[in-house]
Amino acid sequence: MIVIQPPESLHELEDNDLDALMADLVADLNATEEKLAAEIKGLKTPSPTTSDLPPPTPASSAASSLPPPPPQNAKPTKEEIEAQMKADKIKLALEKLKEAKVKKLVVKVLMNDGSSKTLMVDERQNVREVLDNLFEKTHCDCNVDWSLCETNPELQLDRTFEDHENLVEPLSAWMRDSENQVLFQERGEKYEVFKNPQNFYLWKKDKRALKDIKDKDKEILIQENFCGTSIIVPDLEGVLHLKEDGKKSWKQRLFQLRASGIYYVPKGKTKSSRDLVCFLQFDNVNVYYGKDFKTKYKAPTDFCFVLKHPQIQKESQYIKYLCCDDARTMNLWVTGIRIAKYGVSLYENYKTAEKKAAVNSVWMNRSTPSSSNPSTPSPTIKDPAFPPPPPSLPAKSSSRPVAPQHKLPANFPPPPMAMDNLPPPPLPPPIDDSPEAPPDFLPPPPPAAGFGSLPPPPLSMNSLPPPPHFGGMDQSLPPPPPDPEFLPPPPPEPVFTGAGAPPPPPPPPPPPPAQAAAVPRAPVRPSGSVRKVPPAPPKRTTPSLQVGGGGGGGDFMSELMVAMQKKRGDH
Repeated sequence: MIVIQPPESLHELEDNDLDALMADLVADLNATEEKLAAEIKGLKTPSPTTSDLPPPTPASSAASSLPPPPPQNAKPTKEEIEAQMKADKIKLALEKLKEAKVKKLVVKVLMNDGSSKTLMVDERQNVREVLDNLFEKTHCDCNVDWSLCETNPELQLDRTFEDHENLVEPLSAWMRDSENQVLFQERGEKYEVFKNPQNFYLWKKDKRALKDIKDKDKEILIQENFCGTSIIVPDLEGVLHLKEDGKKSWKQRLFQLRASGIYYVPKGKTKSSRDLVCFLQFDNVNVYYGKDFKTKYKAPTDFCFVLKHPQIQKESQYIKYLCCDDARTMNLWVTGIRIAKYGVSLYENYKTAEKKAAVNSVWMNRSTPSSSNPSTPSPTIKDPAFPPPPPSLPAKSSSRPVAPQHKLPANFPPPPMAMDNLPPPPLPPPIDDSPEAPPDFLPPPPPAAGFGSLPPPPLSMNSLPPPPHFGGMDQSLPPPPPDPEFLPPPPPEPVFTGAGAPPPPPPPPPPPPAQAAAVPRAPVRPSGSVRKVPPAPPKRTTPSLQVGGGGGGGDFMSELMVAMQKKRGDH
């Protein structure tokens, strides 16, 4: 199907004749190009004069005899713009006409399963490109055996298109009422010569020896016959049956294959080259497989091939019919004719098909595991996204007796033996009465209320004596003094009690070590749930000296000491 569309409104020309139109277009284009060239040449002439002039100075700025600078003429005139637009339209029209001359065919390709695919093919596409389009449409494995085949039911012929052929050219030779078809099939014989070259170049040897040949020897055969300065055609010769013109009778002839064509030995002559007669040359013929010739033409066997011009679509005396004794001989001759006709193009087609198959196999191998990969890493990726809980939180309710034993140093005073029924030390209602934090500033998890049945940690020798028990006290006491050898503990991390109270503020600093022996530790905790924060004691270094030598601040210091003594008396 040839699609030609005339260009739309070519400069409002009224002549509809294509030849006259093309002549006018070409003449217009030439005239426009000449005019533009002349104008450009005229514009460029004053440029050297202006380039040689020195830069303007204040003394010479008043000179008016100089020609105007060329930038004034850099802007195209209206005529130049119209001429340029006209030239662009002419070029566009010529491109459209050139595109319209391209032959385009709508091809229906039949599949193995009886379905079909419809393609738009133009004369610039070769069979390899059409195969690639079919690979995308059918999603097949893209191996090298996939081929486009032509069938002729009237002549009972079929052949495989070569990958470098332009598909439109042979299809254009079909008659309008033709029943020919294009098939998309796997043909193993298409590139069999490159898979097993020994079967074609060493065909005279024993079949068992040919089967045991190594891959390295196959590569050597291919390199010797296809990668040299010239292609080496298989040395084929043998007796074939030739159909006589216009008859259904067949006669035997001794044929030989050469790079230039097929030759035969006349009766009574020898096999020498001077006695050979040219039977057919391969310039303008294609080789086809015959179907059911034994019934139609009474051939000796059904292993027949045909040589004919592609334009011949019906019975003709210019069609040559040859019959072989077996399928192996037929494949030898058909492949040998293809090698002699197409030469190195066959090998290049094979390498291109191999690359396509290799790329497709790589993509298939990548896509196969990729479908199962997203499901496997999903649990492993999501789990680490949640950070583990702090080590102190889960140990506050159940593992309290074990944690202090691992974290407290040996010289840190543990809680006394009689304190096992105490409530939690630094939590909201009470104030932390437990020993200070270890040197690594991580306070041990406090015990929860109600766990008095658990055994307390062992008593250390360097611990302080337990303070006396004061009953009836309903107020919270300041924290006990720390050991003189250690620094005061950091504030404990916020912990919520069972009653749901908010976390307490940081504990006040401990009293000085001088009063450590005088102030006993109070094990009593208030039983109520009301939180009472003790007042922060003042910094006491030497209270007696401050009282005696107060000077002007005696009233303040005396009041302070009275308050402190009252506080001690309450305890």
